[in-house]
Amino acid sequence: MDDEKLNRMVEDLYTLFPLVRKKIFKPRKRFKKNKIPYSHYHVLRILNKRGELPMSEIGRLAHIHKSNMTSLTDKLVEEGVAERLPDENDRRKINLAINNQGKELLDNWRKQHYTDIKTKLATLSEEDQETLYQSVKNIKEIIQKIDEG
Repeated sequence: MDDEKLNRMVEDLYTLFPLVRKKIFKPRKRFKKNKIPYSHYHVLRILNKRGELPMSEIGRLAHIHKSNMTSLTDKLVEEGVAERLPDENDRRKINLAINNQGKELLDNWRKQHYTDIKTKLATLSEEDQETLYQSVKNIKEIIQKIDEG
């Protein structure tokens, strides 16, 4: 592929992701409705997927600065969706784990989120839905081939 076409593709990628976020996901609106910041959902999703983790590891995975993790953790515990647990190997460390209330919150959020997105996608014609489906599938497959090295 020539350099000019590659430049256009890079530019399109830079505009694609914000457009998808704005048109399909609109996270700020959805999270304000639930009165829980997106960062809380993000941390809960990490804990749900990976299990109990030290705060430093959660911060690394969520791209949240270490200085913000303590207050975020305090809020999650206050909201009753996560709990602090002592580290089995190092008594000085405290881990964070999602609890049943947090899992229920995530499940409800996911169901609502999927319903909202499906409702938006249903406004497209059948042909556009199929084209979008194939395009997303292709983009995912191709991007997974990119070497992270």
